[in-house]
Amino acid sequence: MMEDNIYVKIKAVLKHKPKELSSLDQWLFVAVNTAKSIIDNTSKNNLGDVMKLSECNSTSQIQHEFDIIQGKFGREGFSQRYSPVYLYLCSLVANFSNQELSDKDKELIRQYSIVKTYLLYEI
Repeated sequence: MMEDNIYVKIKAVLKHKPKELSSLDQWLFVAVNTAKSIIDNTSKNNLGDVMKLSECNSTSQIQHEFDIIQGKFGREGFSQRYSPVYLYLCSLVANFSNQELSDKDKELIRQYSIVKTYLLYEI
């Protein structure tokens, strides 16, 4: 499956703890996967919120939506709030230059939002 493939690739990249990601595909995966892990950890009923990311037209809009998800779900009830891995993933999401998203990118977001394994617990 393609999403397993991207997951394995990204895990390999993140092992080296880059300060930022250069690949848009990888960055989108990290943003979507981390957002979903925050929601899943605190409020499984709201997992659909991750689909809002697929409605964004630019990476800065995704960063904005990610911040909203963090604000809504990443507080007291979130068990990984102070985890170094969580803070690292959030810094990767924050450190990406703005670019427009194509329909292909939005389709990738939809595919990534189906992935049930989270980088948060595995890197």
